Amino acid sequence: MSYFALVFLKFIVGFIIVICYFNYSGKTQISQMSPIDLIGNFILGGIIGGVIYSDTIPLYTYVIVLIIGTFLMHLLNKVAKKFELFRSFTLGDPIIIVKNGQLMVDTINNKQNKIDIINLLSILHARGIGSIQEVHYAQVEPNGQLTIIEKDQNEPSIVLILRGEIQRLPFELLETDDQYISHLLENNQLKLEEIFIAEYYSHRIIITLDDGKKITVPVALKSKEQS
Repeated sequence: MSYFALVFLKFIVGFIIVICYFNYSGKTQISQMSPIDLIGNFILGGIIGGVIYSDTIPLYTYVIVLIIGTFLMHLLNKVAKKFELFRSFTLGDPIIIVKNGQLMVDTINNKQNKIDIINLLSILHARGIGSIQEVHYAQVEPNGQLTIIEKDQNEPSIVLILRGEIQRLPFELLETDDQYISHLLENNQLKLEEIFIAEYYSHRIIITLDDGKKITVPVALKSKEQS
């Protein structure tokens, strides 16, 4: 096989493997990709770019390395979904920048959060919001998108339980703890491991079980700023 034919073949093989991975994972747009996917894309691009021009690396070795790379990306994404601490480390947590109409200055000034107030104002203006004073709640999502709730609208839901695992973020936002959630489940004859997701929204805890059944429990949790 000629040199250029081998380069072309390696390019096509690499393209097919990466496309198959994206189709399998369901992440066909950049906005759907996690930091794990983005870093993995750079690595796969480096592998493809570094190997297709080399005639000393056999085709089967190239294919095996690409498959290992895509498998590791898939595995890390699975681990991030299963374990909250790893997900928080790799994907990050939502960052609240406006709460109860008050700008969270300390959060914005925290250098670890890397929030640009001018960029924030630009996003507000682009959405037809004239001032921060019109915002009741705003948070930067782990994917970098900005969720904005104007005044007289409900705040976004807070995930209490995900796939049978109690989340730690609600304890930073609400006056609640593990014991409260355990008692709530016990009173409603529910087991933690059978819950797919439980959200606190508009003074209710909405629980969706693994079988799709939905249970709504009225509660009156307070945010830590309100207490």
